[in-house]
Amino acid sequence: MKNILEIKKLSKSYSGNPALTNINLAIKEGEIHGIVGANGSGKSTLMNILFGSPVIQETGGYEGEIFFQGKKINIKSCSEAIRMGIGMVHQEFALIPDMTAGENIKLGRERTYKFTDRLFGRRYSFINKKQDYEDAAKILRKLNMNLDVSIKIMNLSTNIKQFIELAREIGRQDLKLLLLDEPTAVLNKKDGLELINILQEMARGGLSIIFISHRLEEVQQICDRVTVFRDGKLVSQYQKGKFSINNLAGDMIGHLVSKAAAEKREIKGRPIISLKRFHVKMPGEEIKDMDLTVFKGEILGLTSLSGHGKLALGYGFMGLYPVEGEVFYENQKLTKMEAKTNIIKGIYVLPDDRQGLGLLLEHTIEENIIFPGNQIKNMFSRSFGLKILDFIDRKKSLSHVQNLIHDFQIKCTSPKQKVKELSGGNQQKVCIARALTLKPKLLFATEPTRGVDIAAKEKILNMLIEINRTQNTTIIIASSELDELKRICDRIAVMVEGKVFKILSPDSSDLEFGLALSGEEGT
Repeated sequence: MKNILEIKKLSKSYSGNPALTNINLAIKEGEIHGIVGANGSGKSTLMNILFGSPVIQETGGYEGEIFFQGKKINIKSCSEAIRMGIGMVHQEFALIPDMTAGENIKLGRERTYKFTDRLFGRRYSFINKKQDYEDAAKILRKLNMNLDVSIKIMNLSTNIKQFIELAREIGRQDLKLLLLDEPTAVLNKKDGLELINILQEMARGGLSIIFISHRLEEVQQICDRVTVFRDGKLVSQYQKGKFSINNLAGDMIGHLVSKAAAEKREIKGRPIISLKRFHVKMPGEEIKDMDLTVFKGEILGLTSLSGHGKLALGYGFMGLYPVEGEVFYENQKLTKMEAKTNIIKGIYVLPDDRQGLGLLLEHTIEENIIFPGNQIKNMFSRSFGLKILDFIDRKKSLSHVQNLIHDFQIKCTSPKQKVKELSGGNQQKVCIARALTLKPKLLFATEPTRGVDIAAKEKILNMLIEINRTQNTTIIIASSELDELKRICDRIAVMVEGKVFKILSPDSSDLEFGLALSGEEGT
């Protein structure tokens, strides 16, 4: 097979800090090529260069040469990359929230009416929305998704948005190279395997794919070759069948990583929160008639297949979607679901959509970490008696943030660096640092390790265990990562069709969990 892409001596720096150094890489036609590395290793920078992201040109471009289908290129915009036949599914979604799923999937490739084409020309023709929606629904069915494509993106859960991103790209007839940045990060194992099968079928049809993932078992399964990045450099490359997960992990981090694990225990005591006939009307992830009791000091896992409700509980408590039913928190009935009110009561929700709901991208790391704690609880204010004269105690704030940067190993130039400049995994660490700053009594953590490298995952899981054990913080973790839930949770609730189908011990077998996820009781 000949190469569709060749990269020679590619280097890129941001403000004098190297992000990529002397990268040489070739991708073959019809190949699925894995790229793995720790957060901040340069993977996303490479994708941004190949897809013509504006941030590359705005920060001085890059050095080196790139050849696509034998021709030297210098892609300066995303539209230029698309015209060449390059597509990308971003780790942080590139969707238009106020447009429907169908409109996003068909954007730039809309069907038009022939008679208005003749009257006004293709550019000013009328869009055949009915046909576009039929096309979009058909593409989603290829991904085993049945969805009302007239729903706006802003009303969809994160895992559904992932499928919309994928559908937009695989619906293109001229696609030659597909860049996938953490495409399975919000999917459970079953959905991830289905997606892998689809990608392998597309590769057999001649499509070249660059597959970035922190799920190393998926990389091992799907990729023909794997390249490992560390600190912006290419450190190793393997053929399929010639490497182990431990090989990859060791190359990525430079040392072996021990897995987080909480001591097994039986939680007894009073409930901290009880839900009765609870509903959350979140499109694509609706909770219906949910009954659940969570005990003080417990770590409870929530898991389900995509679209069965695990992500909606936290969003209901944030007040983002209409809720019904009864909620008792510390023996008091909650009458209103609102983020600020719940934070004051000690309830904090860590959302899975970090860029849309979790971060202030144009602000610094320091400002992001202290923001809710200072805005709602005045944790870092130096008061002068009048609210209007309250100022942030910068010494206290900076000390707190520097400690968290050190503890979480957030890769950054300083606490003053803007969050938008960080890798996705480091942005996630900032979100969790912000949550822990508030010292909540009850923490909803939604996909807390999404898009985070293998070492950072274990760090985050250990931090959750630590605050649970030392501060008696009750934690509800909604996650697609069943292995992680089994290692740190006291109980795991399996949801099916918006209800709690079964609550299992973390020691339960994979077969028991598989049956429960499918809505089967087993024997």
